[in-house]
Amino acid sequence: MKALFLIWTSLFGAPALQPAAPAPAAAEAAAPDAAQVVEGIQNFYATTKDLKAQFTQTYTYKVHDRSQTSSGVVFFKKPRMMLWDYQQPVRKQFKSDGATLWVYEPEASQAFKRDLAKSQLPVALTFMTGEGKLSAEFDAKLLKAPDEKHYLVELIPKRDEGDYKSLRLLVDRQTFAVMASTVVDPVGNTNHVRFGAVQTNLGLPDEGFKFQPPQGVRVITDMQRSAP
Repeated sequence: MKALFLIWTSLFGAPALQPAAPAPAAAEAAAPDAAQVVEGIQNFYATTKDLKAQFTQTYTYKVHDRSQTSSGVVFFKKPRMMLWDYQQPVRKQFKSDGATLWVYEPEASQAFKRDLAKSQLPVALTFMTGEGKLSAEFDAKLLKAPDEKHYLVELIPKRDEGDYKSLRLLVDRQTFAVMASTVVDPVGNTNHVRFGAVQTNLGLPDEGFKFQPPQGVRVITDMQRSAP
């Protein structure tokens, strides 16, 4: 389930704030600092009920110096409902109805099940449900962005989260939309997610986040996975 925590921290995209464009002479003075960029992201999740986006994910293994790229569509809805529908190169789904998390692997004909009520979610997830505040849990700083259209902000957890050591967000300068995210784990592996077109507040039905294992699919629980 560690992979889930890494990708779930990447659920960003869509405008948060709509500030007026500064006059050219005052652009530099009006530029927000790291705290203001983080607040923009926080505001986005406070006002967004659901979200849909295309995504491309590239996971890079530091030790082996190789990468694996996947793509698909992600859906998100408060509270704690989400669906990562991986379509390439292998079909796979991460699906949660807010109470139970399923990881479904059709080709292997198996599904992993976790009871979220008995799990303590990382801080990087709780702010998305309005249960946490980024500025209280992370130290933020602005890094050099790749171009003049974006900000690049790095978030470092104030307490050890175990599964990751930092999160970098590429943010649109005009809208404060997060266009990409990179999670770095304790050993230096990186999980980079870039979003395509994002749609928000679509009124996504709860039924789309529920999962019923197809007949013949093996269901594996946390208890079974941890058994010797």
